[in-house]
Amino acid sequence: MPGRRSNLCWKVAVIKEWLIKWWANREEPQEFTFPGALQSAKRVLVLMPVELEAMHQSEFFLSRLPQAFPRGKVTLLYPPNSLAPRFYNPYGFVALVPEPSHVRMFDIPKRSFLDKLFDPPFDVVIALNKTPTVFYAAVIMSSHTPVRIGLPGGMGKPFVTIELRHGRAEVDVKTEYILFVEMLRKLAAPPAATPTT
Repeated sequence: MPGRRSNLCWKVAVIKEWLIKWWANREEPQEFTFPGALQSAKRVLVLMPVELEAMHQSEFFLSRLPQAFPRGKVTLLYPPNSLAPRFYNPYGFVALVPEPSHVRMFDIPKRSFLDKLFDPPFDVVIALNKTPTVFYAAVIMSSHTPVRIGLPGGMGKPFVTIELRHGRAEVDVKTEYILFVEMLRKLAAPPAATPTT
């Protein structure tokens, strides 16, 4: 019985990997200005991490995110079956957790869920998850949002179009999130007005 279960888990993992590659092949390159697209962003989608420790440490990212997008409406998208937003969401962000009826087998989001999520569309998608999942791969590729920002060594191309590198070889998750949002904050800040003489 244990051998049969491990064989099934291996098959599921292979299918999920194939599905992620399938979503990656749906890439449709779009042009955008940088950092202008960040400075004009009004709707921001944050893909929350899957790992519990990373989700807990993301508090440091979320607490500073309003400084990066002071006029932006932020939506947090959690992975299916997550309980996190029921216990923690002090910043007034919109928190979404897909219901079982919103996803198919292998966590593929249904078209009706994606249509509702992206109506209206987002200006920026931020991926806090370090590894691609079938659910997030489908969400990102269905967003048609050209500005998709990720962590260094995170989901990678084509799932993110901008990878913000903080230049540190080894940092813990908390520090990585702090550095990430600080870079975002500096890039998204509107340019200072030049004094007229």
